[in-house]
Amino acid sequence: MSLTLFRATWLTLAIGCVVAAEPIVKFEGSKVTYHGTTQGPVEHFQNIKFAHDTSGERRFSPPELYTPVEGSEIDATAPGSACPQSKAGIPPFFDETPDISEDCLNLRIARPAGTTAEDNLPVVIWLHGGGVVKGTAYDPHFDPDNLITLSTSLQKPIIYVALNYRLTIFGFARLPILNSQKSLNVGMRDQRAGFQWVKDNIKAFGGDPKRVTVFGLSSGGTFISLHPMAYGGERGVPFTQAWAMSGPPGTALNITSDATEIHTLAVAKKLECGGRDGEILKCLREVPMEKLTETAMEYSVNNHPPAGLFTFIPSVDGDFIPDRQSVLSKTGKFVKGIPMVFGWAQDDGATNAGLAPTFQKEDDMKAPIKGFAHALTDADYEELFSHYPASDFEEEVESYESRRGESDPVAPVHYFRVSRILRDILFTCSSVQFGYEMSRQSKALDVNYPGVRLYDLNQSMLTPMLKAAGMPYIGVCHGSDTNYIFNGLFPEGRVTEADQRLSESIAGSFINFAATGTPIFIQNGDLIPWPESFPSVDERSMSGPSELNIQLIGGPLGTGFCSLARKYDDATNFASREGSMQIPLMDGIEVGEMESLGFRSRQRELEREKLLERCTYISTLSEKLGV
Repeated sequence: MSLTLFRATWLTLAIGCVVAAEPIVKFEGSKVTYHGTTQGPVEHFQNIKFAHDTSGERRFSPPELYTPVEGSEIDATAPGSACPQSKAGIPPFFDETPDISEDCLNLRIARPAGTTAEDNLPVVIWLHGGGVVKGTAYDPHFDPDNLITLSTSLQKPIIYVALNYRLTIFGFARLPILNSQKSLNVGMRDQRAGFQWVKDNIKAFGGDPKRVTVFGLSSGGTFISLHPMAYGGERGVPFTQAWAMSGPPGTALNITSDATEIHTLAVAKKLECGGRDGEILKCLREVPMEKLTETAMEYSVNNHPPAGLFTFIPSVDGDFIPDRQSVLSKTGKFVKGIPMVFGWAQDDGATNAGLAPTFQKEDDMKAPIKGFAHALTDADYEELFSHYPASDFEEEVESYESRRGESDPVAPVHYFRVSRILRDILFTCSSVQFGYEMSRQSKALDVNYPGVRLYDLNQSMLTPMLKAAGMPYIGVCHGSDTNYIFNGLFPEGRVTEADQRLSESIAGSFINFAATGTPIFIQNGDLIPWPESFPSVDERSMSGPSELNIQLIGGPLGTGFCSLARKYDDATNFASREGSMQIPLMDGIEVGEMESLGFRSRQRELEREKLLERCTYISTLSEKLGV
């Protein structure tokens, strides 16, 4: 039976089968029982509390683990509260969040109907993004049913978990007294507590604690990327694999700056919380949740309009985050041996750039970059721009002009330049650099390390919405991955046949990664493994790789891998164009693929981006970028 026919047959049977019995999970030792619900072929357990209420004296403090009373009967049939945030939605990425509370450290579990404690299924944990201001485990944009149904049809069933963590000032306030109490970055400490709960308890739900994959997008991906560096890697991590979409560790810019403390004090001033450090903290803890949320969000929006993203952010505390991520990765202060996938969208920086018509001259490119990288000098900008000359983006302008409608705005070449610069600074280069260090240092300890994979998403379900909103120039924007990895989940629109096919391929790759440690691309019923991105290490290139493979996914060029490489005439200069060297491939990649028209087209486009050259330069800015 073909894979497609098997899937269709299984889905027909699964949809027609309603499991009447209430799913129940009982912990053997504590006799605690969780009562869930069944929805078609998927069982759900919601509002599973993993840490205590964070209000009052617990506000701004690390999470305190919660253990139910022995023999408790717990109703897990309805969603739990979200952590404090603005209630308004941010379409097409987040719905409204009507129920918020400081008693929000809870998680949800979904699994195939009929799963038992003996099944030992791979586990995936979703960590939502949202710029550290928005998100909940229960948002419909992250509904797990399509993903779980696909996993079962592929005969690789998974268990899905999603958890809440504190956001904005509640999760990332900074004051000297909080630092001395080891109470900074409590939002990330919440995440780690949730991960640990899963590792300790998922066996009862039928999961395998030795196969736990965390995945997330944007700030969710960035948090995931930073967790291996927590405590300098000395305490391990409560997961085994990671998949970060548009969220490498370097997206956490300005992690060494005093910006978060300045923001905390500014909010305190607005709330008339003054005096010494301890008095300010006491006052902030006494402010009603609704008032603190409103004030912090109003301040954040004014600081970084329109949504206030990345105002209260992780910061170096000498404890949970002991140093800048670039320092920790270079010095090996992170957990090695974690199979990882890093991805970015082709136009990942476009929404951060701003409106295209405003970029009439080169100097206009500075403003959006300064919003993320305030320490760069005029000399830095001059050199940065020289790596992204206007002549390199003539094809982007021509491509846009060829499809631009009469009412569509003009997009000058400088818009495409700054969009690419922001993509590389925020998402691409850090993915390459930390991926390389994870691969290089893990292989030094274990030659059988499965490796790191990189991908570039070149298709988006959001394109029609962007065009309708008057922004057809944006392309494959930040956040496009979610619709695909959740297997065709698009609450705002219709999923086309092409998008559904790509969804099954991307979600299928992820499911295979969760089960085996290797993403396997599904195309026309065939299973094609992704190539390892760093098959060999060039010891001369301590600032980054000299060669890499990237999986390009979707879009007009199709799906397949590309290879980049460079040669040296000395330790620092490029002597030949990228793509000129033979790249070793992993087992399963056919040489014929390298000779195909699709491969040559993808190769040409990727070579135009000059990733190795540009990322080598961007890495020299790490200290000024605060990464």
